[in-house]
Amino acid sequence: MTLGALAAAGAPLTKVSRRLEALEVPFELRTQEVEASGVRALRVTVEHPEQRAHRTFADVRRLVEEAGLPGRITRRAIATFRLLAEAEGAVHGVTPKDVTFHEVGAVDSILDVVGSCVALELLEAETISCGPLPMGTGTVPSAHGPLPVPAPATLEVLKGSRVRWTEEPAETTTPTGAALMVSLTGGAFTEAAPPMVLRGIGYGAGRAALEHGPNVLRAVVGELEGVTGSVELVEANVDDAPGELLGAAVEKLLEAGALDAWLEPITMKKGRGAYKVCTLAESPERERIVRLLMRETGALGVRHLHVGRTVAERRLVEVELAYGRCKVKVGSIDGEDFVVSPEYADAVELARKNSLSLPRVYADARAALRESLGSG
Repeated sequence: MTLGALAAAGAPLTKVSRRLEALEVPFELRTQEVEASGVRALRVTVEHPEQRAHRTFADVRRLVEEAGLPGRITRRAIATFRLLAEAEGAVHGVTPKDVTFHEVGAVDSILDVVGSCVALELLEAETISCGPLPMGTGTVPSAHGPLPVPAPATLEVLKGSRVRWTEEPAETTTPTGAALMVSLTGGAFTEAAPPMVLRGIGYGAGRAALEHGPNVLRAVVGELEGVTGSVELVEANVDDAPGELLGAAVEKLLEAGALDAWLEPITMKKGRGAYKVCTLAESPERERIVRLLMRETGALGVRHLHVGRTVAERRLVEVELAYGRCKVKVGSIDGEDFVVSPEYADAVELARKNSLSLPRVYADARAALRESLGSG
């Protein structure tokens, strides 16, 4: 349903399918437009020949990591399966690494999760929000026999998150669906979506017939103006590491998906000079970033706290120069452009290929953008 909703909201399903081919498992995505309470929705079905449906978390992680997908897709997918492994481990009294996925280990479930993460990347989704998930009633079949609804693993995944209790006699939120939403949002479900300019709306269709409403999941895609939100500030004081090691740690944090990373000179006890290693991370990524920072710097402990931030609206514009193409980042507040910055990697490559100075490429890119905007 998530993949169907995102595809209906604008993520090209053909491109999703091509990215999923990197997993090297045979499959086909089939789509069907259906109507639910008068609303047109997209139903996506994964067809595959595989009979085996039992994989460990390590098996799934290896499958995703070896696909060579872009970093954020890989991180989001693995975070989802890690949540599921921890939840199943808590329910069955085993460690997460010893959990064997049954239904979740099947190809269709893996493609559902990874495909949803691919679709979000194609939509360039920087932030994701979700309302409290609905909890149904009744029982549901499983590899272990009938289970109560909500399933025990669903409740484990949703610990610490707000939920909505309903009288619907069906499983309205599965463990996989819950894990996907929690990993993408950090579990901070809100009743209202943030203010935005709407760009796309899509409905993903489920199969069960519900008694109290249409069985659809709605995805809304938009651009946030003057984005506000919270992220995690992670920092550690380090007084026994050389500067080149800390510089490399900052680079690794950025490569790993940190929103930002930097060093601050500080003075510790007895007047010792030291550095504070700081990084910003999205909430679902905090623990992964924390562990990376500790491994790379030798810090025995770190501080982390929620911080708010306001971000200008940003867009990328590609301009045509006499010697190649260059992307330019434009920042705006309340619809007014106030900063123009050529993409560093593009500008460096053009300067190298054409034996030009970097300032010359920057100036040409800004001039080309002004001309482009001036001509509409």
